Amino acid sequence: MLKQSTMELVQGLNPALISKIEEIEALNEDAAEFMDSVITKVHRSVVIYGQSGMGKTHVVTNSLIQHGLVEGEDYVVLRSHTTPLMLYVWLYLMRDENKFVVLDDCDGILANETGLNLLKAATDNSFRQVGWSTSSELFNPITNERIPSSFEFNGRVIITTNIRPVTGRSRIANHMDAIRSRSAAFKFNLNTLDEQLAQVFFMVLEKDYLSKSEDSNISEKEKIELLEFLQTNVSKARRVDLRLPQIVAREMKSKKENWERRSLRLLEAA
Repeated sequence: MLKQSTMELVQGLNPALISKIEEIEALNEDAAEFMDSVITKVHRSVVIYGQSGMGKTHVVTNSLIQHGLVEGEDYVVLRSHTTPLMLYVWLYLMRDENKFVVLDDCDGILANETGLNLLKAATDNSFRQVGWSTSSELFNPITNERIPSSFEFNGRVIITTNIRPVTGRSRIANHMDAIRSRSAAFKFNLNTLDEQLAQVFFMVLEKDYLSKSEDSNISEKEKIELLEFLQTNVSKARRVDLRLPQIVAREMKSKKENWERRSLRLLEAA
């Protein structure tokens, strides 16, 4: 249930947004419960897809942290610059049953046949033998220990992506379809402007999203000013996501004078 302070603020800014925020709250709760089922080993591999910058990664990493898991020890987050070779090395390092490999919008991997083949092997429901064909030896970048050319993967794979499920006869489409058939999928879609604005309000007010980074951590009064500003100018934004309140909060903290004018320029260019 939404906090009373959230209800009162939204009532003053945009009463029609309250029901939308309640829907968003339910979506976030369902996503968190879905992640709980991953961490408690109900699912071995999952795909969470939806628009970039709307909170998919936050749901995943927050759930891992809530379960007391430590990044670099219990899980690793691979981002957009990850190559197939890097993926193979990390699958090896996180191959044990209680480890997690998170691919955070690694669209290059998902558009690469080698990367998709690795993920197909790592998400297989029965035989998870992952291999890498190479004429040179591979080494653990941390310990310099030799990495074998194949191994059994017993860890868990979490894929977040803004690539919608695709169909077709291309090899890439076939590989993606195979990964989806091996994985549980969760749709974290926020398609409309109202849904996206509601997610921004929910994350700022209910999840204290801006406090995650010191350069965007602002007072409660400033949060209200920020949300009023976004509510008024949302139609001028090129796109709406959770980066927008962070950008505006940093402007507010850096120099209070004329922050609205500067933020509006950033909003239009974001």
